Amino acid sequence: MTKDELIELLNGHEWNNVEFKKAQRGVPESAYETVSSFSNTGGGWLVFGIRDYDGHYEVAGVLEVDKVQNDFLSALRAGNKVNHDIKVETELIVVGHKTVLAFRIPETSRQDKPIYLNGDIRRSFIRRGGCDQRCTMPEIERFLRDAAEKRWDGQVFSYPLEEAFHRESIKWYRALFNERNPGHDESLSDQEFLHQWGYLIRKDEILQPTMASILLFGAPAAIHQMLPRPTLDVQWIPSDLGEPLPEVRWLDRTVFEDNLIITWRGLVTSYMQKTEKPFRIDPHTLLRNDAPPEYRVFREAAINLLIHQDYASHGFKAVIKFYRNVIQFWNPGDVFGNADHLLEPGEKEVRNPQIVAAFRRLGLCEQAGTGLRMVLNQWQALGHLEPEYDNDRSHKTFEIRLPLAKDQVTPQVTGEVTSEVTGEVTGEVQKFLKILHTPMSRSEAQITLKLKGQANFRDRYLKPALDLELVEMTIPDKQRSSKQKYRLTDRGKEWVEQNQAEKQS
Repeated sequence: MTKDELIELLNGHEWNNVEFKKAQRGVPESAYETVSSFSNTGGGWLVFGIRDYDGHYEVAGVLEVDKVQNDFLSALRAGNKVNHDIKVETELIVVGHKTVLAFRIPETSRQDKPIYLNGDIRRSFIRRGGCDQRCTMPEIERFLRDAAEKRWDGQVFSYPLEEAFHRESIKWYRALFNERNPGHDESLSDQEFLHQWGYLIRKDEILQPTMASILLFGAPAAIHQMLPRPTLDVQWIPSDLGEPLPEVRWLDRTVFEDNLIITWRGLVTSYMQKTEKPFRIDPHTLLRNDAPPEYRVFREAAINLLIHQDYASHGFKAVIKFYRNVIQFWNPGDVFGNADHLLEPGEKEVRNPQIVAAFRRLGLCEQAGTGLRMVLNQWQALGHLEPEYDNDRSHKTFEIRLPLAKDQVTPQVTGEVTSEVTGEVTGEVQKFLKILHTPMSRSEAQITLKLKGQANFRDRYLKPALDLELVEMTIPDKQRSSKQKYRLTDRGKEWVEQNQAEKQS
C-alpha cells in the first residue's frame, strides 16, 4: 500500500478488504478478529493509526510504532493468539508527521482454515462487506471439511449395496465409457466396474458405496437419504436479469432431485427443447458436438455447476436461471483451493475429485484448468458480452453469468441527454448516479447505497449504468482489478446536472 492509495481510501469507506484501527499505543482485540476474517476469506489490509471521526477517517498516527508493531507481529505466531502462523507484509507510511502501519494479511491455505483465536475454534471469523462476523458452526464445519486431506465425495456412505444404485444410470454411463475408452473389460459386473474405479470401497471385507457413487448413480431412496435437498433447480424467467420479477415468475421450472446422471440428461433435454437454435447432439449419448459453440459453453458451465458443488452443505441448492438477457449459474460452493490461479492453465485442486473424474472420462467437460477460460473466451467470440463470474469466499458460493448478444440486450441512449432519457434510467440507476460525486469502488458504492447483496447492486445499479454509458470504469483494460472504481461519464454528469436543474425549476 502506498501513501497515495491510503489517502484515496481515507476519502472513501471501509470495504471488504480494508480495515482501519486507531491503535496508537497498543493493538485492540478487534484487530485479531480482522486477522481471522481476512485469513479465512480473501485477505486484506489492516491499517493502524487511523481513527473514525464523526463518520470520516483521518490519520491519527501510531504513537509507539515499535511497540505496536512488535506486539502485533509476535501475536501472529502460532500458539500465541492464532492457531497458525500468519505471514504478513508490513508497510510504514508517513503522512505529514504521523506514522501509519499497514499490514497485508494474506488468505491462508485451505489446509490451515479456519484461523481462530485464543485456542477456541468458535472464535473463527469471516469477512462480509466491511465487517468481521463470527462464523456459525455450519461455516466452521465447512472449513474443516475443505481442510481434510480425504475429500468428502470419497468417503463411505452406509447404505445397503443391493438397493443403492439406479441401474439405468450405470448402464448409460458404461455405454458412453466403453465408447470413449475402448479396450477396457466390458464383461465386468456393475459392482466390479464401480470397485475398479474407486466408487465402491472394501471395508471390513464388504463393498460399500462412496458418497460420489451415490451422487452419480444412486437410486432415488439413497439420494434422498444422503442429500436432503435438490441437486439442481432450473428456471426459465420471462424478464431481464435486474428487472422486477413479473407476475408470472416462471415460464417453466424443473427441480431435479435425482442423481447427477439423470439430472444432466434431463437438463440437456430441457435445454434442447427450449433453445431457439437447433443443436445437433446425439440423442442417445448426449455427448457434445462442438459444431454449435453455444452448447459447448453452456455444457461447460452446467457441468461445472454439477461437479463442483459443496454437496455436504445442505442449506442451498444449485440454480440455473434463463433470463431473456443472460443465463445465470449459481453454485453453493466457492472455488476450492487457491482462487488466485483460477484462469491459469494447469491442474487445479477440486472439491469432488471422484465426481469430476467421472464426467471427464466421458469427455463431458474440458481438460483440467481450461474450462473457465474457454467459457470466457468462446462466449465473447460468439458476439456476446463478456461473461462475468463471482467467487464469493464469505458466502462460499460461485456464480457465472452468460450475457446474450450485445445487440439484444444493450439499451441505447441516443441523441442529447434530455428528460426523455429518464424513462430509460431506472430508479436504482438514478440513485447510483447521484452518489458518484467522486470515483467509487463497488464496495464503497454498496455501502453508500446501504445495499448488502453484491448481485443486486451489480444487476440493478452498476450494469445498467454501464450499458447506458452514464458510468465508466477507471481501469477499463483490467475490469477485475482490485483497484477498480466507477465514475460518471460526460453523459452521466450531464444527466445529473439536468436532473438537479429540473428539481430546482
